[in-house]
Amino acid sequence: MKVKICGQTSVEDCAMSLAHGADYLGVVVDVPWTPRSLTVDQAKGIFEKFRPKTFMLTFNRQVDEAYLSAVEKLNPLALQLTGHETPETAGLARASAGRAVYKSIHLPPSGEGDVDVASIQSRMEEYAKAGIDGFILDTSSAGMFGGTGKKSDWGLAARIVAVSPLPVFLAGGINPDNVAEAVKVPGISGIDLASGVEEEKGKKSEAKVARLFSTIAETLKAGR
Repeated sequence: MKVKICGQTSVEDCAMSLAHGADYLGVVVDVPWTPRSLTVDQAKGIFEKFRPKTFMLTFNRQVDEAYLSAVEKLNPLALQLTGHETPETAGLARASAGRAVYKSIHLPPSGEGDVDVASIQSRMEEYAKAGIDGFILDTSSAGMFGGTGKKSDWGLAARIVAVSPLPVFLAGGINPDNVAEAVKVPGISGIDLASGVEEEKGKKSEAKVARLFSTIAETLKAGR
């Protein structure tokens, strides 16, 4: 079970997250609607120090000269496309940037709205054919596509994971209080969270991070 701590904004929080057991870090780059966003220059120190562990997150970016320049400057482990990027755009990012690409698939908060699993499966298959590496199942709400702090329907998520052609990380509203439930969702490759371990937006809480990993370890040990 892999764990990605996303929305990182400082070298100190990255080091703390890894020290407690995070497998991956996520840094949001040039996304104006989130307070966790950094410019390329602001993010550079994080990527220089933690490059083998760090994903670069963008939103609705075209794979153009500016995008590829940002990838070249930061040299991330992987790219995460968090918006409405098409399979063609995702495939172009994979081919042009030469990095693993993960595509966010957005679900409504639990109890809000209907979801067509067959339609999502069809979209996933299109992305897989385009050459990407995996998916992040995340919650969108009130104009935010990630970092909402809201859960989706994890029973529904399990149904989507079951038909996915590629590995899937579960995201959206995961925190130390519900992570035991999250890691039991069948078939997921890992979990991905940001706001659930913050003391304020963009600032991680070491106490919450420590409790998160303690609960994960206890849950996985009990399930053996």
